[in-house]
Amino acid sequence: MEKIHINLGSDSYDVHIESGLIDKAGSAIADLTGAEKAAVITEDTIDKLYGMRLVSSLEKAGIKAKMIVVPGTEKSRSLPIVNSIYGALADFGLGNDDILIALGGRIVGDVTGFAAATWHRGVRYIQFPTSVLSQIGSAIGGKVTLDITAGKNLVGMFYQPAAVYIDPSMAKSLPRRYLHNGLGEAVKLGCVADKDLFELFEKAGSDMDILRVLPEIIQRCVAIKAHYVEIDPGAKGERRILDFGHTIGGAIERCYRYDDAKITHGEATAIGMNLMTRRSELLGLTEQGTSERLEYVLKSLSLPTTVNIPDEILTAQMYKDKRITEGKIQLTLLKRIGEGFLHTVPVEELPRYVKTK
Repeated sequence: MEKIHINLGSDSYDVHIESGLIDKAGSAIADLTGAEKAAVITEDTIDKLYGMRLVSSLEKAGIKAKMIVVPGTEKSRSLPIVNSIYGALADFGLGNDDILIALGGRIVGDVTGFAAATWHRGVRYIQFPTSVLSQIGSAIGGKVTLDITAGKNLVGMFYQPAAVYIDPSMAKSLPRRYLHNGLGEAVKLGCVADKDLFELFEKAGSDMDILRVLPEIIQRCVAIKAHYVEIDPGAKGERRILDFGHTIGGAIERCYRYDDAKITHGEATAIGMNLMTRRSELLGLTEQGTSERLEYVLKSLSLPTTVNIPDEILTAQMYKDKRITEGKIQLTLLKRIGEGFLHTVPVEELPRYVKTK
């Protein structure tokens, strides 16, 4: 088993990476927590694929387990869903010394983290991410957010898990679109911080090639994320380098009203990375040839690289970015593959960085 430690003082924890971990996690969780009860919060479809296997593993280790299933859609990242979880936890009698386990993707991770942070004023929780996107991104770092009527990600906090368990073999059950959605996140991390990681994708000839090296990809991504979480736990400084592609990507998601059927988070981020790098290269901020390499890798993963939204509409949505402060915004750009940097610009200059054609 590969183990990566995230050093956050009293909030420190380990990320465990091993294929087949789903069937033997119970004893590890029992040893770590000493909990008598565990509420496994998961999503429809995942409950049938992995839910009962995890519950069985927990019960064999002497932990009484209850599975709570929520819809696996963006609408589940909401206060009404969290309220329904509170009701289920009350019925189960989950106490201060017990645990919550998030078994699913980004949505489940967020609602579980939020519920854990607020149930009995804070109980322990464990992230057991099932999608590549959550395994290398949202499950690590303690950022938990909900959507409200006024907008996306407006309610939330930082609440670190007690541990993260990653089973790379789960990727084999993902639909191809969602496998590539998560791999786009790995490409992003390679772009800003790990040239060798990026080159794994350049050299891959097929999904089978990528799946063979997926444990290494996950390990490299977790190491990058752990580094930035340690130096910037609140994501107010250097950790923002991991937002590469998000300024344009977030604007695209707003244009499509966060409808995953039309565009996923990973797809929107891929477009954002490509468009921003194309412009930064033309502006002399990025090494020549970088955008060509990036576009090749994104297309090899069947990820989109442009979008049919007029530049003025896209720019108008970028003006709503929550990272704008005092009329300025920090953009994540690339000096070259493997080396990202933060570049602060006045918001009126944003149109220089958005050209879809």
